[in-house]
Amino acid sequence: MDFNIKKPLHILALLLLCITLFTILVAPVLSFINILPSTQSQQYKELAESITLISEVYILIFQLFIAFFLLILIPIIWYMLVNNCSSKEAFNRLKLRLENIDIAFLYGILAAICMYILSFLLVFLLQSMGAKISDLSNIPDIEEMFSPVSMFLLIAVMPVAEEIFFRGFLLDKISSFAGDKFAVFSTAVLFGIAHMSYAKVFPVLFPIIMGLLLAYIVVKTKNLYSSIIAHVTFNIAAFVIYFLGKSLVQALIL
Repeated sequence: MDFNIKKPLHILALLLLCITLFTILVAPVLSFINILPSTQSQQYKELAESITLISEVYILIFQLFIAFFLLILIPIIWYMLVNNCSSKEAFNRLKLRLENIDIAFLYGILAAICMYILSFLLVFLLQSMGAKISDLSNIPDIEEMFSPVSMFLLIAVMPVAEEIFFRGFLLDKISSFAGDKFAVFSTAVLFGIAHMSYAKVFPVLFPIIMGLLLAYIVVKTKNLYSSIIAHVTFNIAAFVIYFLGKSLVQALIL
């Protein structure tokens, strides 16, 4: 292991990584158990109702910047400060490679189709068990904060940052000392935990299933673009289907 507690730059990298882990893993758990406000809390709804177009743009830019800093920049900083990698070597460790991009694209599209089928089956199963329709998607929660255009940008860009951190950085680090199988499973669970702030069952269960599949295709292709393509494609498809369905329901009511 390259980390050395006696080196100040290594301590700095560790502190930055701890900030990331707290923000994306600990904070959602605290939100889920109502220690921090969740997207279903009254405070969140009051905030959403007070947002104007200008403040929405600022919030969107802020969220994208935080995602870039925490999920992309900090892993690269770790590779450069702790592992003594160049920026090119860091991207290679993250498996951001153009080699066999056609294979990565194929796996990504197939994985997106599989995820859509799996999400449909999971929704059907949860509904048959008595789950409410409103608890089976986090899109309505995002819709409270953002316009459709901002939502599209968010769900199209965020998966890139999430894949770099979970299926790039964490998968690489965990597999290096525990093997690929454990890394695939653990990163999937952590990915589910990161979605606990929605305080809903489906946005926690499905990311775990999704994480297993995405991690598997990264291990299989040795290319992170496979999971990025799958994640972005699935998100955009879910977004389009949600708004098409919503428009159809409104048209039928009118």
